[in-house]
Amino acid sequence: MLSLRFAGRRWLAWLLLIGPLGALEYLLSEHPGWELLAWATPLLWLVLFHQARPWVAYAVGVLGLTLVYSTQHTVNNLTGAAFHLTNLAFAAAYLLPFLLRQGMASRVPPAARWLLLPLAAVSAEYVLALGPNGTWGSVGYSQGNLYLLQLTAWTGIYGVTFVLYATASLLFAAGQQRRAGQHGGWPVGVALGLLAMCLGGGWLRVRQQAPARAGVRVLGLTFQDARSWPWFRDVVGNRHLTLRLDSALIRQKAAAAHRYYLAQTRQYAQRYRPQWAIWNEAALVVYRPDSAAFATRNAIFAAANGLYLGVTYFLVDQGFPARPGTNHLTIFSPRGLVVYDYMKNKPVSGREPAVGAQQPPTVFRVGAVAYAGAICADFDYPSLIRQAGAADIVFAPAADWPGIGDLHARMAAARALENGFALFRITGQGKSSLTTAYGEEVRSQYHLLPSVQAFVATVPVQKVWTPYRAWGDWFAWLCLGSLFWLAVVGRWRQGGRY
Repeated sequence: MLSLRFAGRRWLAWLLLIGPLGALEYLLSEHPGWELLAWATPLLWLVLFHQARPWVAYAVGVLGLTLVYSTQHTVNNLTGAAFHLTNLAFAAAYLLPFLLRQGMASRVPPAARWLLLPLAAVSAEYVLALGPNGTWGSVGYSQGNLYLLQLTAWTGIYGVTFVLYATASLLFAAGQQRRAGQHGGWPVGVALGLLAMCLGGGWLRVRQQAPARAGVRVLGLTFQDARSWPWFRDVVGNRHLTLRLDSALIRQKAAAAHRYYLAQTRQYAQRYRPQWAIWNEAALVVYRPDSAAFATRNAIFAAANGLYLGVTYFLVDQGFPARPGTNHLTIFSPRGLVVYDYMKNKPVSGREPAVGAQQPPTVFRVGAVAYAGAICADFDYPSLIRQAGAADIVFAPAADWPGIGDLHARMAAARALENGFALFRITGQGKSSLTTAYGEEVRSQYHLLPSVQAFVATVPVQKVWTPYRAWGDWFAWLCLGSLFWLAVVGRWRQGGRY
């Protein structure tokens, strides 16, 4: 059957596509800033699926992509079987929309056929986002054009995915029409019109943005020098220490690190005079019997230095890390009171020995400004962060690794644009950034050096109403419903083909 399908030299053209596609996908994963590649690869995948039986193209494509992803240990730093299974899952999910499109195409009217791929892509991304990895793998994150990204204020990140795949689908339709001897002008016209509408509307939105009504000075700190204690590496990563056997040593090292971090915070606060100081994610580990003394030291420090202090820590019990802890962001006011105590909702599965909270991030006010905070991977989940959408400023302490620094910062920035708040993200072993309510990255800094590093910015108070915050994932549901309707129409034809 396969040889009949590849009659003539079609098999040669099909094989010649695999090499360039693999190279482009590799470059796109290694260099997220090469945004044009994300526009080219869907078009080439459409050509590949058109040249072969859908399931054959899907199987070969998934295998090829898995091999490509398996060369990228800087992005996926899991090990063993988990590394390869994760790569396989992402490859299968990425190519699923092309399989769905090819399987449904013959039962859909030709004029609507171009919609199949973008509808399937958004539907697949939305369903997968409900799972343990959130929006990791969304094609929308490949884009950094500020005007195009304004679309996310309406549709969430899924709107950018739709435009990417719709453009590829329309250009493919134009090519098909040209091969059939037709002019092929209307698909190109629709693609250009769609891009012009999105880019033009985004430009207009940015140009008409409201000015900030105030600014809040924030100091972010990452602790990575020789005197800092890399407790996560010692206790979780290498398991050199455990609370069951080394509780006295762990408590001693944690207390010493806490004193050092407070001293460094005081030093930088005296230099930059911030109103807020926020540490990167999981700066310390705190044994539960020591938590009261830990809180007291933080309260005294915040009151003595006249600032809001955001400390980040794992709260653990005897048996950690075999017994999971909880990942916290606690903010103390200049009066020594706790004004915000948040526990991470979405610990990273397989890497983070923590129990996820059931309480979403909340909003609290200091004067006329509304604040909220969440931790690192929480920002991979749009519906979770939307619950803090009423805030003017959101803090995002994080801990990454260099291979995902740019991508993860871009993912978090999308939440700022979706909800219309300013985002202050302080990241250990990654990229710290300040993003405005319009998605503009006005300041950023890489925190990769073995030192204590400060990230200081004046965060604009510029709350913006967005349809996404008001209506949620309406666009994703619209795409799901439309795809289902097209499937029902195709089924209703009872085997008829266009």
